[in-house]
Amino acid sequence: MNDRFQPEVRIFCSLFVILVAVRILYAVVFPFDLSGDEAYYWDWGRSLSWGYFSKPPFIAWLMALSGWMGHNTDTGLRITAALLGSGSVLMMFILSFRLFGGRAALWTVLLMIASPANVALNLILTIDAPLMFFWPLALLVFHLQVYDRDHRAVWGMLNMVALGLGLLTKQMMFAFHIMMLLYLATAPSHRRLLRAWDIWMVWIGSLAFLIPTLLWNASNGWITVSHTQHHFEGKPITILGILSRAGEFIGSQIGLLTPVTAVLLVLLMIHSLRKWKSLEPHARYLLTFSAPGLAIVLLMLFRQKINANWPAVFYPGMLILMGAALTNSKALPESLARRFLKWKKPAVVTGFAFMLIAALIPFGLSIAGQTGGRLDPMVRLQGWNELANHVQRFREFHQSSLNQPFMLVSGHRYNTSLLAFYLPDQPKVFRWPNEPSKIESQYEIWGYPLSLEGRDAIVVVPEDDKRRSAAWMESFETVSQGESIQVPIGQKGSRNYTLYTAKGFQLHPEPSSQQ
Repeated sequence: MNDRFQPEVRIFCSLFVILVAVRILYAVVFPFDLSGDEAYYWDWGRSLSWGYFSKPPFIAWLMALSGWMGHNTDTGLRITAALLGSGSVLMMFILSFRLFGGRAALWTVLLMIASPANVALNLILTIDAPLMFFWPLALLVFHLQVYDRDHRAVWGMLNMVALGLGLLTKQMMFAFHIMMLLYLATAPSHRRLLRAWDIWMVWIGSLAFLIPTLLWNASNGWITVSHTQHHFEGKPITILGILSRAGEFIGSQIGLLTPVTAVLLVLLMIHSLRKWKSLEPHARYLLTFSAPGLAIVLLMLFRQKINANWPAVFYPGMLILMGAALTNSKALPESLARRFLKWKKPAVVTGFAFMLIAALIPFGLSIAGQTGGRLDPMVRLQGWNELANHVQRFREFHQSSLNQPFMLVSGHRYNTSLLAFYLPDQPKVFRWPNEPSKIESQYEIWGYPLSLEGRDAIVVVPEDDKRRSAAWMESFETVSQGESIQVPIGQKGSRNYTLYTAKGFQLHPEPSSQQ
């Protein structure tokens, strides 16, 4: 029977259409504002470049495209995240179907959908959304490149593009390059491909995507490289500190994957590694792109804190392998598959329960009148539209008495980017750095244009941000007394700000005044 007529394919197609529709609807009705990172990357997208302070440029390009298509609205950005997440599901289904058949592919998709992590991934447009699209895509096309040698040039080109764009999204994508070679080196039947021209075309060609970004970094003091190194700086820590750090990390992964899925994933990885010699090649393929990365992440706990999203790219391979295990696929040893078969329904039911809880929390808190309170995990996504409304009224009141006023914000970069996004005219908003001699964000790289000399400003100072600096006052001829405002955060919280009018901006050597 033709593959496209298999019952599982028809079920998946129906499920996929419903999934995309529900995700787009959720993006439309989601009641909160953008996250700080989303607004920050959106601001990058208004000044396109080959490089930025902390990340490669693809997220800025994506934000520019999403902003243009979605008229620079938060709903437009969220729909882009939903489409990328749905594309990841499609890649996972196709690869799992190719490796283990329809039943395993369908259960793989159910496992992937049924997690709180998937709710966030399909709602928040940061670097993880495109990264988690490019990684499964590369996993699919590299497998095709290895096993369908008649069309290796086509699959190789697609793999090169997937890896190249992945590298331009997040540095973590380079792990895929290492695992490509590791798989070929440990697969006797494919070891000869280490000398194949198309493999090295992919390796070298995808790395070449980074050349413009490296040139940008070289002309900007290797700022992205320096920032990335900062993430891997270990600090002296006690055994108790390591245990505390490990507990926090493990708890975050259980919360993102759900307890049943997380435990099954770890057990499956351990048992599969023990039975490595009896695994068939497809299972080894998936394990190679998962287990080494997860092991390295765990070892890093001994020297530094690990962000909850760092191991995300290593889970797709294990989820496909788990789909095979839960459906008793013949790709796994019978004794191994039999251990997991009974956990099929508990894993998916628990996953959907956690997913629904995560998706309904914003609405439940609103109904209960608890948004913005201590128990609200989404407090950082609230209050920014209200802040913009306050600032806009202040701007309109003082507009006629000021000379071409521009916006200046002190404190954390999120204050700057979110205000830029939610003000009605989405103006260019400048940030006053906490340490004038230090580059803390992309805003310091951009600096202040010469055209600001002599102009007036509306200045926003967050009162509860310990990183704010009052040194900005020295750059103006006169500064008003200031007006204190309290901005509500949902139904329970608030943030305090002081708004100033400042006249006669004067450029100083610090911070940099480059264009």
